[in-house]
Amino acid sequence: MQKEHTIVGNLKIVNLRYEGFLVNKNRKVRIWTPESYNKNAKVPYKVIYMWDGQNVFDDATSYAGEWCVDETITEEEEKGIRPCIVVGLDCSPDRLSEYLPKFSNIAIDNLGYKGSQTLDFLMNTVIPYVENHCNVSDKREDISIGGSSMGGLMSLAAAISFPTKFSKIYAFSSAFSLFKYGINEDRTKSQGLNNDKAFEYVIKKFKEKNMKNNFKIVMTSGGVGLEAEYLRYTDDFRKKLLKSGWNENNLLILQDETMEHNEYQWSTFFPLAYEFINNK
Repeated sequence: MQKEHTIVGNLKIVNLRYEGFLVNKNRKVRIWTPESYNKNAKVPYKVIYMWDGQNVFDDATSYAGEWCVDETITEEEEKGIRPCIVVGLDCSPDRLSEYLPKFSNIAIDNLGYKGSQTLDFLMNTVIPYVENHCNVSDKREDISIGGSSMGGLMSLAAAISFPTKFSKIYAFSSAFSLFKYGINEDRTKSQGLNNDKAFEYVIKKFKEKNMKNNFKIVMTSGGVGLEAEYLRYTDDFRKKLLKSGWNENNLLILQDETMEHNEYQWSTFFPLAYEFINNK
């Protein structure tokens, strides 16, 4: 049975071609604008770029429920926060490789690390299109990047790779445990590869002088199933950055041990993250 569409506001879907992808070279990009959007507004709109765009706005296209980003931003506008434009990049059947940044020199199973190609698509195809066709700001302080699970990893990778473009990061349920276990290991029977080099790499990058306190970062984790492994990473991320001199006002860690690794968690935490990012 086809699920009903649940979009609030306006959603435009464009197909942008990128020759670097092995599959689906014509990739769907979903551009959401609020009902109040004014293409001629003197002050350009802030913009959030988000991975797994099919899950961000619409229950009819989502895997297991949507993030309700459109509903949240609409509600926050009523509370006085000027709305952002949100751009969702659909994933492909090659997601496991395309959303895998090279954070560690230890291979994960037989997967290719194609995160750099995906970031190239974002930076050199998607963002130029959006900035040319929408009334969005091109100022770093107005540009966010966000996603969950491997999309959380890719959001951190985007900030590390392009620190002069992004200033806010929604890194929900960032899948660092992937580097420990890989894709094919049975986590109930294996202790994994014990590879925390990927996490250590990210921490090291955010400790660098040009990165320290130069972002606002939101990380989330639940505690059920896979999410039980994520609590340590969110705890350690906060502790290690604060110890290195990060200001706690630039970090928000959201945890709920009753939540699973799914869109319900991310839609629940997104309003708090959005308010934090937008200084409410």
